[in-house]
Amino acid sequence: MKKNRKILIIVLISLFILLSILVKLNLTTDFDNLVYDIITSNISDGNTKFYKIITFLGSAEFIVFLCFFFLILFIILKRKNIGLIITLCLVISTIINNLIKVIMRRSRPEVEKLVIETSFSYPSGHTMAAFSMYGMLIYLIMKSNINKNIKVVVSIILGIIPIMVAISRVYLGAHFATDVIGAFLVSIILLLVEINYIDKKGLI
Repeated sequence: MKKNRKILIIVLISLFILLSILVKLNLTTDFDNLVYDIITSNISDGNTKFYKIITFLGSAEFIVFLCFFFLILFIILKRKNIGLIITLCLVISTIINNLIKVIMRRSRPEVEKLVIETSFSYPSGHTMAAFSMYGMLIYLIMKSNINKNIKVVVSIILGIIPIMVAISRVYLGAHFATDVIGAFLVSIILLLVEINYIDKKGLI
């Protein structure tokens, strides 16, 4: 593992542990409330419909569909390894998310709920799935031989999606801001570890 990547992973793990401790001790309430108030300052039917569409892009149904789509696509293109990598990364992300949820056992926010969720709150599953899926797609695109300008444009679009998914989870009352921040940190850690393994083994 490259030294800079290793240092970054250590820093991110430290930040996640610190955030988790603060969440467990209920020391993030003011921050969570502030972010919620900012994001929901312009609630409207139009915005709600928009964010429900955005949040769907990080839903289990859509992410599973993408996994099967890319798995079949890359099998057809005789690049089965890529399809398996995408699928495996999402499986790992899901397992880690559920483990942390069970450990933390954080209840959902007591705010106006525009969507109904029944699982624990920390970290956000939609956000982790989105960052894991679209983050891995960005990595694969940057490793590809397509036009550089296309790489940049597509990567920016894919990078915006998980950020918007994270915002949508707070807007819809499904998560605290710290839930999506925690999900972001875990997802980036997992992506860095997975990318390092892929590069080291020359799987692509």
